[in-house]
Amino acid sequence: MSVAASVLSMFLFLAFALAGLQKILFNPMMSSAAEQIGFSNTGYQRIGAIELAGAVGVIIGVAAKRSTFLGALNVTAAAGLALAMVLAVYFHVRKGDGVKEFAPALLLGVLAVFELVLRLG
Repeated sequence: MSVAASVLSMFLFLAFALAGLQKILFNPMMSSAAEQIGFSNTGYQRIGAIELAGAVGVIIGVAAKRSTFLGALNVTAAAGLALAMVLAVYFHVRKGDGVKEFAPALLLGVLAVFELVLRLG
């Protein structure tokens, strides 16, 4: 795997692990975000668990070859995170949020797709 893909995988791990932990621990900022989008506290914590699991999957496979189980885990986790961010953008847009609200999800989704392209290329 290229150095760029490895660095990107590490960044994705940090970003999604921190976001996931914030949702799981449900700090006050996350509470208002969940409420605004229309998720229950438990539902938002589940989203956080998915983000954290995806982050772990990305980092576990960071140094693995594509044809190995861990390489496939990295690819699957990155694809799952990209899909999660597509859904996040969808929910924000559905609620009438502007770009300011869904830009972080959009950026992280694009980075997850870019990591996939580097990984599979």
